[in-house]
Amino acid sequence: MLQPVAGRALRIALGVCSYLLLFAAGGATQLSEQSVPHLPGAQFGGTFRRMLGANPITLDPALVTDSYGVTVVNQIFDGLVQFDASLNPIPALAEFWEGSRDGRTWTFALRQGVTFHNGREVTAQDVVYSFTRLLAATRPLSVAQLFLHIQGAKEFRQGKAPSVQGLQAPDRYTVRLVLEEPLVPRLTLLGLANTAVVPQEEVEKPGGDFGHAPVGTGPFTFVRWQPNQEIVLEANDQYYAGRPFLDTVVFKIIVGARLEEAFAEFLKGNLEETVIPSGKVDEVRVNPQYRQYQRFRKPTLSLLYLGFNTQMKPFDDWRVRQAFNYAVNKEAIVREITKMGPVPAVGALPPWLFGYDPDLRGYDYNPAKARELLAAAGYPNGTGFPVVQIWSSQQAESTQAELAAYQRYLAAIGVQVEIRFAPDWRTFRARLEQGTLPMFRLLWTADIPDPDSMLWPLLHSASSTNRAFDHNPRVDQLLEQARQERDEAQRIALYHEVERLVLHDAPWIPQHYSILEYLYQPYVQGVELSWLGKRDIPLYKIWLKKSPASDIPKAMTNGVLLQ
Repeated sequence: MLQPVAGRALRIALGVCSYLLLFAAGGATQLSEQSVPHLPGAQFGGTFRRMLGANPITLDPALVTDSYGVTVVNQIFDGLVQFDASLNPIPALAEFWEGSRDGRTWTFALRQGVTFHNGREVTAQDVVYSFTRLLAATRPLSVAQLFLHIQGAKEFRQGKAPSVQGLQAPDRYTVRLVLEEPLVPRLTLLGLANTAVVPQEEVEKPGGDFGHAPVGTGPFTFVRWQPNQEIVLEANDQYYAGRPFLDTVVFKIIVGARLEEAFAEFLKGNLEETVIPSGKVDEVRVNPQYRQYQRFRKPTLSLLYLGFNTQMKPFDDWRVRQAFNYAVNKEAIVREITKMGPVPAVGALPPWLFGYDPDLRGYDYNPAKARELLAAAGYPNGTGFPVVQIWSSQQAESTQAELAAYQRYLAAIGVQVEIRFAPDWRTFRARLEQGTLPMFRLLWTADIPDPDSMLWPLLHSASSTNRAFDHNPRVDQLLEQARQERDEAQRIALYHEVERLVLHDAPWIPQHYSILEYLYQPYVQGVELSWLGKRDIPLYKIWLKKSPASDIPKAMTNGVLLQ
């Protein structure tokens, strides 16, 4: 049975805090292994087909930033550590690690005998190469900012040193990281998809294209990628945790994330998994025809928001951005249109992530206040206000309905809105990066269970995924300070101040925190959902039971059945 939000929030907060304290304390750490469960009756074989809402930009873990790419990358690659369903850190390529008492030196013992998909054994030098590559990127990701705390990383980044002094491989199976100072969130960042270990010879192969022909150590090997059609993976027979049960995983690419189309394909038996579209949620809950399927419901560490380009007029004025927040009844949008159990958002952090501020008060639906602010900004009753374009890459019916609601609410304060859909995710992301979209609908999902993974990428002025181009020096200072603050209470207080500042700056309209509902075919077994969402499902644990539906449980969430 699902718990009340407050109970879920407390439980995950305690869990996350406990393992952060574990990392902070230093000393040796060997956590329980999690390998392929050899369950009675579990069967090998079969193909698992799932929807992918767009073509990924790349499958190179050092460069991937979108959830579409991460979803596939997580099945092909491994990092030093990973997270279980409860977001506890567990070993991956590193089977053992220890930290010095001052939190500055971390030593990892690699598993011996683990091989890349090309057959070569993984060594400590591969880890050093992979981490160095993150720092060497022309356009470094947010995670690279964390790696700058490694001794000598800044000098390497500036071209003053040929290597990173604090990235060391003292022997074939030992990796040592030496930090300039203790860092929070410390080594939880090693659970990021971007920190996966890659083979240098494949990345630098003459004439190769690693982002479209990836080679990792993960449970599945890359077979092919047909744009706008599918990405196919096959079981890695040599996987260190044991061969996956599935023979093949097929990601069916449905451009525009048209959930209704995926749902129809699922009902035809052409997919093993589907998100329940907003317009079908009530029907699935009450119509007996859906009882044959397994239903999962899971909150995620994600924020769906309508962003403003704060460097583009008229959104360079905070009064305009606040006016838009007051103008929209997002609670009604979430309740009547989105429907999939989401919680209306106030700030960036969802209630089930530690650091959430229960006292943060957002914008009420107040059209009169919106008109007042718009007038103060020089647009009485919307006079002289330019036509606003709101862009999205997703074209599901619920997305279109949401944006139409924004159009109506803003029209009520005198603002004319045009809704635009990018033809694909690549085009949409390119325009976001170029800063040509005045308003845009976007979903952000944390990569690790830490506030930094929500706030830094979205709000720090140095982040490449700060799509609003918001620049508040005080926010930058607080986020940087929080990364070094070892006292958890003080760290949370810093994040609370960030949320309050951002609430005033209003670089976005935070719409909702996602709670997604899924259906699985009755023969699908071993599904394990975490707070990180469907992109982090360990597909190597899934197996297919080809037997009468009456033998199969009807629905579950994170291992608990929903009747």
